[in-house]
Amino acid sequence: MMKAYLIREFGPPKVLKLEDIPVPQPAANEALVKHEMIGVNFAETLMRRGLYHRGGPFSFPSQLGLEAAGRIVKLGKDVKVPGIKKGTRVAAVYRKPGAYAEYGKLPADQLVPLPEDLPLEIAAAFPVQGMTAWFLLNEMHHTRPGETVFIHAIAGGVGLLATQIAKHLGARVIGRTSSLQKARRARQFGADEIIAYPEQDWVGEVWRLTEGRGVDLILDSVGQETFDAGLRALADFGQLILYGSASGVVEHMEPQALMRGSRTVSGFWLHSVRERPELLRKTAQAVLDLYRAGELQFTIDKVFPFEEAAKAHHKLENRRSTGKLLLRLD
Repeated sequence: MMKAYLIREFGPPKVLKLEDIPVPQPAANEALVKHEMIGVNFAETLMRRGLYHRGGPFSFPSQLGLEAAGRIVKLGKDVKVPGIKKGTRVAAVYRKPGAYAEYGKLPADQLVPLPEDLPLEIAAAFPVQGMTAWFLLNEMHHTRPGETVFIHAIAGGVGLLATQIAKHLGARVIGRTSSLQKARRARQFGADEIIAYPEQDWVGEVWRLTEGRGVDLILDSVGQETFDAGLRALADFGQLILYGSASGVVEHMEPQALMRGSRTVSGFWLHSVRERPELLRKTAQAVLDLYRAGELQFTIDKVFPFEEAAKAHHKLENRRSTGKLLLRLD
């Protein structure tokens, strides 16, 4: 048996229940990983509340968790993935949530082999947020020197990483966050300008800071509250990438609104990368290369004991975190 978090209903953090369930056994082309550190993501708080992509394909009881770091302890038949063998240290990137547990079973091609000298906190922190930030700026938009990038929730996990990657690519970064303390944190990581709440007319600030030009790229994880305004903040030929819905789902968009200024709207979901093993490994390697080169610093806000997942969720969804939250297994 193993300890795992299950939810049997949607609701606040207290619906996370630590229960004893059987250790899963890997089938053909699968691996069993003993988790040592687990990443906590905002998407998981939405899943817990039934708000992730309109509730998602949930059936109760259900597990949560999209990423973890640990070691392979067992392989199913016919595993022929390069670098994957028993004892290998890996980052596990889950298509079907299941990381909030002592062990996880998943297809072997969803594992990223890791060097032994990579800090455990980084091993668990980089997959979801690091790959999201890298992909947004390098694949969804080919960020060029001299462009201006606007990042919502800039002091969050993805926001701080995207700031560093955008600066590495030569862009100017403007961000929006909820407090002066978080604004100072974002500046430490390279942000050029910060618009902090309770500043309401953030679009007006964007136009002032860009001298009426607008921004070339907006990274929007907020959704409903910011989407329409974001379209007004784009420069000609600008792009808005929607990759989250923290404030709710964007219900409607008028495509003709994009014609003026020749603007583009795109959507990004890391699941699309997880479904393509070669792309998954390429993206993971790119993130780790930046980290090893000293171009990317991961901010670990707090490491909670595994038994305190509810506290981690409460801290995250109440906007009291700056950077990554993790769960440690003894």
